[in-house]
Amino acid sequence: MQEIKKINLKHFNGSYDIYIGENLSVNTGNYIENLSVNKKTKFCIVSDDIVFPIHGETVKTSIEKEGFAVKYFIFKNGENQKNLSTVNDIYNFLCENKFDRSDYIIALGGGVVGDIAGFAAATYLRGVKFIQIATTLLAQVDSSVGGKTGVDLPYGKNLVGAFYQPQFVLCDVNVLRTLPANIYADGMAEVIKHGCIKSRELFDALMNKTISAADMVYKNVMIKAAVVEADERETGERAMLNFGHTVGHAIEKYYNFKGYTHGQAVAIGMVYASKISHMLNGLDYKVVEDIIKILQLYSLPTKTDEKLDNKVLADVCAGDKKSENDFIKFVLLSEIGKCNLVKINKSELIDLLDKCDNL
Repeated sequence: MQEIKKINLKHFNGSYDIYIGENLSVNTGNYIENLSVNKKTKFCIVSDDIVFPIHGETVKTSIEKEGFAVKYFIFKNGENQKNLSTVNDIYNFLCENKFDRSDYIIALGGGVVGDIAGFAAATYLRGVKFIQIATTLLAQVDSSVGGKTGVDLPYGKNLVGAFYQPQFVLCDVNVLRTLPANIYADGMAEVIKHGCIKSRELFDALMNKTISAADMVYKNVMIKAAVVEADERETGERAMLNFGHTVGHAIEKYYNFKGYTHGQAVAIGMVYASKISHMLNGLDYKVVEDIIKILQLYSLPTKTDEKLDNKVLADVCAGDKKSENDFIKFVLLSEIGKCNLVKINKSELIDLLDKCDNL
């Protein structure tokens, strides 16, 4: 097992461990014991109706073997469940079962579960402790690390949320074998993103398929953890993690979260961002072609099935939480492994999106 110890933070709960390896979820109770938790502490596993039937009993049994009481709250799988109504249902469940500030929430699932459970933990009783057990590649390499939690509003993605760090993160790479191919591909979008913005070595290893699953998760967590340590509240460097996400989130909203998954939308968003990087940042067009090639290599789309209305797409981008003063923040590449942040106004973005369609 590989272990990343003590992501050191100046705010929130100070630091926490990320555990990466095989067969970790069967020992969840042992990791909880390491926290020196009182035996009267209760645990609520928050999961969805796809993940819990596969992994829920394993985690629940492991915790119960250590003498802790375990409840579980299950909601329907899907991004459209990531809303305040689901969070309110969790609040009511916790109240009904008399959970207090000494108790824990465990997020068992992918990014949607982690976002919802983490936000519920951040806000119930003004904050209860929680644990992340990431069961998708996307969650293991990205969303479970860094403390971003939140839900969607009808106006856009992740518009309500909080920075709230877990007590620890468990990344059992064995569970990735249970993932459908399309869900695994979703996570690869974030893996490729990390290579694009931070590591030529990772990008090349992915292109040549010379990296194991465990090493891939480990290297990506190292990248994400370093960025989070340097910028906990996303006021500077952490914004670089949004490469491909500005247009990606807009595509998700454009299709009302029913047309493309998060990873698919981010993959398409990275193509847009790399083309805009070519136009504004001097990125060699061969790099754009390489990004398209690597996305296709991992079964990710590089364009939408139909031509989008770029004015509508730009309007949605302008409504993103990262926009300010009529300017939309874009992460652009100068080369693989190097990026910077630029601000683009909406009218300029419409023109750039039109040009992207013709490149």
